[in-house]
Amino acid sequence: MRDITLCHPRLQVLAGKLVDECNQQGLKIKIGETLRTKAEQDALYAQGRTKPGQIVTNAPGSSYSSYHQWGTAFDFFRNDGKGAYFDKDNFFKQVGELGVSLGLEWGGNWKSIVDRPHFQLPDWGSSTSGIKKLYRTPEEFMKTWVRTEEKYGWLKDAIGWWYRNKDGSYPKSKWLLVNHHWYLFGASGYICTGWHRWNGSEVDAEDGSGDWYFLDNTKDGSLEGACWHTKENGAQEIWYVEKEEEFKAT
Repeated sequence: MRDITLCHPRLQVLAGKLVDECNQQGLKIKIGETLRTKAEQDALYAQGRTKPGQIVTNAPGSSYSSYHQWGTAFDFFRNDGKGAYFDKDNFFKQVGELGVSLGLEWGGNWKSIVDRPHFQLPDWGSSTSGIKKLYRTPEEFMKTWVRTEEKYGWLKDAIGWWYRNKDGSYPKSKWLLVNHHWYLFGASGYICTGWHRWNGSEVDAEDGSGDWYFLDNTKDGSLEGACWHTKENGAQEIWYVEKEEEFKAT
């Protein structure tokens, strides 16, 4: 899964800090794999053993030996156009050192199956033996997490802003009109900021299709993510929509 909001609340905060710190250092990254189910971990364990590919983990799902299953680990990849895992410039070492400085454990420092795109909380040691003794299963461990009160509307986590509907769902790969302003949500459910393309069903499609839109990128501004438009006189401003009929984003 690629949803940091499924992970431990403190890991969410540290992941957000890592992304921000990397951006400041010119290291563009995105969060990749986060929580894994038992079946997902078993499938990964089979790689290089009973299925094609290289061995990438020593942890079968049934053993609960991956911190991904406990919601306390995430992977990342580079997002600067040079290839998700290109590392001839020691990109992952630079990110790893930043993560360690924030209090994360980096898989690049491991001896057995070095995992440079991996971070986890260090609280229970590098292996899961300690956390298994304390909680037995990930389900029991997750019951101890301090969760925020169930809310709907605008919510912000370690990654960014998203919008929770009253039924618990949230918009993904679509536009949403909120308080007279249009917001564009990416495939992960977070609002887009800055320049993005929309082709009617997908944000920033790989084939380059879609029209360009500018979404307000004032960090922590009151209208962060709101769509801009060009007025008749050529000036640009954040779009205030009097009536929904003025624009239909499909």
